[in-house]
Amino acid sequence: MKAIATSSLFAALFFIAPPVSAQEEDGPTGGEFIMNAWSSAEDCNRSNASAVSLSAVAADPDALIGQCVTFAGYWYGRALFRNENDARSDGALVKRSLRRKRVGLYANWDLIGDPPSEPRWQRFVGKVGRCETQWPEAMMVMGFCHYAEGAILLVSEAMADAKVNGS
Repeated sequence: MKAIATSSLFAALFFIAPPVSAQEEDGPTGGEFIMNAWSSAEDCNRSNASAVSLSAVAADPDALIGQCVTFAGYWYGRALFRNENDARSDGALVKRSLRRKRVGLYANWDLIGDPPSEPRWQRFVGKVGRCETQWPEAMMVMGFCHYAEGAILLVSEAMADAKVNGS
């Protein structure tokens, strides 16, 4: 009986809570379902982004929270990886051992395009966040943070990038 009541409550909340498609500057106010998010290219773009390494963001996102950055890595699924082997490993998007070797991506996929079917070297621009603190009042977060934890990038731009020493 308790399980039925809990299921009914969750279903009711799911249908009445408004989904949020884009991260506002102040963030959600509570009870929202975060379906997707991204940064504005007006505020964060290749001309004002600080170049950092994927490794620096993945290892210590708190040091860069909210900063506009650019870095490259192997794009696969909804994440960017330090190397191609990590991207190709089983469960790469959720494997805890890769938490400090990948950065989850949130983007306007209609503008950026769908993730590639095979890992591809790609450069992104966006604002740094962290799954555990990005949307503290949200009822549910979809995308990368639904299954994983760690660093994320709220993408504002994607651009082709020639691979140079894996940076």
